[in-house]
This record gives sequence, structure tokens and C-alpha cells, in this order.
Amino acid sequence: MPRICVTRALKNARYLQTVAPHIIPPVEPLEGFASLVPLHVLTVLHRKQVHKIPGRPDLTELLQTIQLPAIGNQAVDPLFSGTLLFVQITFNTRAGAVSVNNADMTTALEFATLAAIPISAYVTQYGTNSLRVSQTILPFSVDLPAGRYNDQTLQGWINTIVNQNGLPNSSGLVVLNPQGVTNTDGDINQGILGYHGKANVPYCFVNVFGQNLTVQDTDDFYAWQLSHEVAEMTVDPNANNRNPEVCDACGPNCPPSWRDFFIGPDNTYSQTTEVFPPGFEFTFFINAIVQPNSATQCPAKQAACAYAPPVLSNRLVLYDRSAGQADVVGFNAMVTLV
Repeated sequence: MPRICVTRALKNARYLQTVAPHIIPPVEPLEGFASLVPLHVLTVLHRKQVHKIPGRPDLTELLQTIQLPAIGNQAVDPLFSGTLLFVQITFNTRAGAVSVNNADMTTALEFATLAAIPISAYVTQYGTNSLRVSQTILPFSVDLPAGRYNDQTLQGWINTIVNQNGLPNSSGLVVLNPQGVTNTDGDINQGILGYHGKANVPYCFVNVFGQNLTVQDTDDFYAWQLSHEVAEMTVDPNANNRNPEVCDACGPNCPPSWRDFFIGPDNTYSQTTEVFPPGFEFTFFINAIVQPNSATQCPAKQAACAYAPPVLSNRLVLYDRSAGQADVVGFNAMVTLV
């Protein structure tokens, strides 16, 4: 089954909520947007060449009068400058409590702390950003008897977590979804990797496809989609159809899927390849980030995906263990504060 990220599909669905409530009402059904408009339709509605939706005369008629927002190559709104915080949600279902276990949460956090460094460097092509990763994992518990929820419910949880922890507006939350519960807007059974959105603060939703995670993630359980959504949220924190989606053009939505690999004690850039796992040693990888001049292509040409991150020789990356966060303000040097 092909794997995809669905941020643009959800953006299109939310736009329909505002302009066509007779198609998608303001209150989202529990079974998600795709229960009203098929996912394969939601993913393409913004394309200029789409004028007719077979079997959906209501959508076809709507497209004669409106054009969903088209996003350009450049960022219009400011990029994310703040702190990422991981949330460990315990879902209390009829079958018992379900969550991503402590060891796997710690591994994903370790990966994100490394990955944030090149992600921040790559996305400087779109604008100034600051990407910190808190080393504190926030616990949260919800009663979910049927084990199903949608994005509207998730946004409510995000706002509650922000309020309960007194988090500033500069926060961004990361939710790892375990096997055993389903976000109907990001159904793992449909091959959905994740998406990003905006409640009171930006957030990333990421499906985890297995357990016993590693930073290398050669099993392809989580790192691909986590790096994808963190990168796109950093460029597009408002998720409002104004800034580009900067990973889709390099995969998985527009195959082939390119990944950037890093290696060694300094985690230096090694190479970018579509082969996974690659035939060489590496420490971690991230979803490739497209160069701005190709951001609207699907797929982008190889040269726009396979390249080293920009070198920011006059800036530093600070990892402060005592403060419990990594402060990414550059790429090619690291100072450890103890």
C-alpha cells in the first residue's frame, strides 16, 4: 500500500468547511473528512486542472464557481520559531490502555533532536526559523472507548495540553499515534503517515508503524513521517494555504521518495538517495526538503531534492542538557553546555 502524508488534503477539507458547509459541515463527523469527500479527491481539489469529479455533481458544480487556494514556491507568512514538545497520549479504550511506550518515546525524541538541526538549516531557504526540541515529554490521558477519533477532537486535546501546561504560543506539539487506535483523518490502515495542523498552536500528527524504535529506523516505523511533518510545520506553522508544503515534492506524495542521510559523531551530511535502507552506514535520515524553485512540482526533479543542507558557517547549534532542550540556530557546529 502506498504511504502518503495528508496535510494538503486536510487543508482542502477545511477550506470546503468555510465555503461549502453543505458538503463538509463545520462540525466534522467522527469518521473524518474522507467520510464526506473521498481522500483521493481531497488530495487533488486544489489543482487547477481539476474541473470535474466523477460521481460528485455537487463538487463539480462548486468547482465551476471557486478555485481552492494555490500555494506558491515562497513562504508568505513567517516560519516557526519556537519549541517542539512531544506528547505521550494514553488512550483508554475498551480493550485497555494504548500508548507509545516510554522507550520508544525517548528514541523518537532523540531522533528529533538530531533531525531538527539539518531540518532547520534546509528550511532557511524559505525564511528565518528557530527550531528547539524540549527534552521533556508531556503526559496526557484520554478516554476513547471505541479507539477512534478525528482531527477536530485532536485539536481540542492540543488546546487542553497547552492550557494545562501553561505553554506559550511559540510551542509546537508532536503527537505520536500508536498502533491500536485510529485517527480517522490519518488512518494508518490507508497508508497515511501523518499531517500537520494548527489549533491554538501548531502540531504534528505522526502514525507509528511498529515498536522497539531505533534512531536509524531501518524498519521505517516513524522517522520518515516525523521528519516530514516537522519540516513542513516549520515552514508552514499556520497550515493556512499560504506557505508551501516543502517535503511532498520529494516524496512520499510525489514519488520517488528522497531521503537525506547523516553520519558520524558530528552527524555530517552523507548523501541523498531514494534507496532505503541504503547500502552504506548512516546515523539518521530525514525526508528530503525541496528547493524553493521546485516546491510546486510533483515530483520535483532530482537535483531539487538531492543536495546537501545550506552551510551556515557563522552560526551555532546549542544543546543545553541542563535546560533540557536543543536550540537550533545554525547547522555546522555544535556546542554542548553541561
